[in-house]
Amino acid sequence: MDTWEPLLDLLASSPRENGTPALGETADALLLLLDRIGLQTELFSYLAHPHRLRLAGVVALIGGLTYGIALWRKRSAVALFVAIATPAVMLLELDAYVPVFGWIGAVEQQHVEATVAPESFDQHLILAAHYDSKTDLLDHVVRAPIELLGLPLTLLMIGAAIVGLRRGARASLGRFQRGTAIAAALYGTLSFAALTGGEFLSERSPGALDNGAATAVLVALGERLVAAPPARTKVSLLFLSGEEIGVQGSWAYARERFATPPQVPTAVVNLEFLGASGDFAVFKGETFATGSYPPAPQLVAAFDAVHREQVGKPLWTTWYPAATDARSFLAHGVPAMTLLNALPGHALPRGMHSPADNRDRIAPGALDAALDLIDATVRRIDARGL
Repeated sequence: MDTWEPLLDLLASSPRENGTPALGETADALLLLLDRIGLQTELFSYLAHPHRLRLAGVVALIGGLTYGIALWRKRSAVALFVAIATPAVMLLELDAYVPVFGWIGAVEQQHVEATVAPESFDQHLILAAHYDSKTDLLDHVVRAPIELLGLPLTLLMIGAAIVGLRRGARASLGRFQRGTAIAAALYGTLSFAALTGGEFLSERSPGALDNGAATAVLVALGERLVAAPPARTKVSLLFLSGEEIGVQGSWAYARERFATPPQVPTAVVNLEFLGASGDFAVFKGETFATGSYPPAPQLVAAFDAVHREQVGKPLWTTWYPAATDARSFLAHGVPAMTLLNALPGHALPRGMHSPADNRDRIAPGALDAALDLIDATVRRIDARGL
């Protein structure tokens, strides 16, 4: 690319939130740009649930407060029901993609898919990046303890309700029950802040490192692939929406496209948090609340080999998992991994989903490094196979 500025103007300078006109306008602009480059393009439409995470915060708040009040008033049966029903509803909605409440405000959204392929190919490589953005009250690091406390607190809530049932309504509340009632109400409030609080902020995130920069790299890769097409590999560039609403968009895509096994070996490389440095990493796993998938070893090995050549050291595997678009493909049996930038000292990314995630944080040299690494790895996979 002669300059990254036009791409960053489009993809890293203003909000592109799910359920807003700006997201559709970005899809249209991507489609025109990719057509102009010379790629074969198509739109993938699906029914998005743009409010599912915001509504999940409301459910958590109502559940926590209802449990706390019920247990405090010695209505242990009600408390036990709420302690079981609230996480069950959340798991159905967020892990199983059952629209218990997410159907509220549903709207049609699009992914943009661009393809370059030889006349005859024997493998298919999909490179994906999400172009939607999100604004939250709390960033990933601050939210993490809230998410990790969900399971142990649920067990405590169930235990306290069972204690209440055994003691009966006439017995006074024990210290354990009082503490659990307060903790449940507090946890519901914190969950509401984490999941829903961003809805009330006036200044929105432009989604630069998360994930406009990676989307820009994907467009630039398209130019290189048109100029020098792969010999045996169909390469698809997949621009995803719906990542910031609990990875719903890629789930809809994977569920439809991989309802049956692909005809040729297929793998997915997901791109996140690029443009921050010239060093790279892969997430150690892709998680659901009820399980985790490791990254595809053949993809990690391919990127590691090129990373050693270009950067001079092994590709780092993070010590922490994530929940990115790669998990949708892994859950449908498609080998996948997520490539991201590694920060100095392996520091955790901060300030995502906030106005602080602006294009001033993107280093053009880091975009060049990402483009070179991905392009070289695509060529390696084209030559050696998946």
